[in-house]
Amino acid sequence: MQLLEEVKAKILYLNSCTAAYLLAHAAWSACDHRKLPGPSVLQLSAALDHSNKELISQLYRITDQPDYSNRDQAEMLRWLNDQGYTTYVAKQLKTTKNKLVDWS
Repeated sequence: MQLLEEVKAKILYLNSCTAAYLLAHAAWSACDHRKLPGPSVLQLSAALDHSNKELISQLYRITDQPDYSNRDQAEMLRWLNDQGYTTYVAKQLKTTKNKLVDWS
């Protein structure tokens, strides 16, 4: 999916800043079939610039994307895990990494 590729590129560009972690959390929420909650609106509003807020907005409407793909969503979750964002997302969701990554 083009959207998920844009999110990956932005996360890599942002590296280890707060915005990268918020984008990763939002992407995880958009891709996980268990309907896990994403970052709070207050966090997003305070920490993201306009272009990143637009990516989040598109993630909220992921099923409306013309190239929507469950397979690409699964690949995104694996990519986020490989990039080390699992610990952050698990902490935000107050769960363990093992429960979050039950597909590995």
